[in-house]
Amino acid sequence: MNPIVNKIKTLNVLLVILVSVLLLSFHTYLIYFINSSFLSGFLPSTQMATVYIVGAIINIIMFLLVPKYLRKRGNFRLIVMLATIEMAVLFGIAFVSWTPAVLLFFIIQQGISPIIFYCLDIFLEQSTESNYVGSIRGLYLTMFNLAPIITPIIVGLVLATSAEYWKIYLMSALFLIPFLLIILLNFRKFKDPEYPQIDIKKTLHHFAKSKNVYNVFIDHFLLSFFYCWMVIYMPIYLIQKIGFNWEEVGVILSIALLPFIIFQIPIGKIEDIKHDERMVLIFGFLIMAFSVALIPFITEKSMVLWSVILFVSRIGASVVEVSTETYFFKHVKSTNAGYISLFRMTRNMSFLIVPILAGITTFAIGMQYSWIVLALIMLVGVRYTAKLT
Repeated sequence: MNPIVNKIKTLNVLLVILVSVLLLSFHTYLIYFINSSFLSGFLPSTQMATVYIVGAIINIIMFLLVPKYLRKRGNFRLIVMLATIEMAVLFGIAFVSWTPAVLLFFIIQQGISPIIFYCLDIFLEQSTESNYVGSIRGLYLTMFNLAPIITPIIVGLVLATSAEYWKIYLMSALFLIPFLLIILLNFRKFKDPEYPQIDIKKTLHHFAKSKNVYNVFIDHFLLSFFYCWMVIYMPIYLIQKIGFNWEEVGVILSIALLPFIIFQIPIGKIEDIKHDERMVLIFGFLIMAFSVALIPFITEKSMVLWSVILFVSRIGASVVEVSTETYFFKHVKSTNAGYISLFRMTRNMSFLIVPILAGITTFAIGMQYSWIVLALIMLVGVRYTAKLT
């Protein structure tokens, strides 16, 4: 094929994927920050962790089974099936009030949602050039992170007068309609790579032996750990402990998430040129640890102060996110379905651990000082980053 024609085709596919991830991100982040508050209307906080843990276990099992399904049915069929199921489940959450059904729907949604992003990863890796991993990943993550800048404000406005969470879950479901249409129109003839037979024991063995991949996996897991802790406990902390309402929390979170838009594209480009993700990652983890360690000592109800401290924490997180993604996908291709499965499982591995650890920590020293524990955990990332070559 003519190189110019091939380049145009690649750019068109990239554009389609970027629009797809933007729609999927709006769908995800509309409910991302309200899930814990929504669940608190059905369960006491002591039992809420169980729902997250069960959803995480289901997701991990599904991730382990995904490569086998991909070989039989392909990535296109998998993403269409999962997006359709998730849309139906969200309609159920929006309109069903029977507690057992709502909890079941919530667990299913938690279990399948990350796999849709995994499917987009395969589309992206198979359809774009490997020479620009940092730039492409930076652009991809920036599109993904546009939604969380806007959705907290939308959520705050909707919930400002009354806690009508069903409206948010309905909006989230509706974003999957254009997403599905784009996938159906553009990827029906997608040519799947050869997905190798995955032996879990061998995959884990090779994963542990691939020191660079293993260490960046730990870094990505720690980032997921940070996200999980923040998304479950920060909205509750700001509302119950500091005294903000949902409208104020929405504005604070929107400002706090701006670093994902500002920094990820330039960081990705720099890493394509300099090829030194290690120093950037160390810098990111230090910023995260320092800013989170300050949280227990900020008791004033000041939107400006809280916006600044959370903004700084997300500078570190945005740097770590694009750097771990870039480093990992420079070493792993779309055919390494087992590695990608493990990498994408970090989110739900954290949802297995965080509710338990945070629950114990909160019980022992209180929610206010539990943030010190999170800060110390972020420092572990410096140790593993230093081992990268």
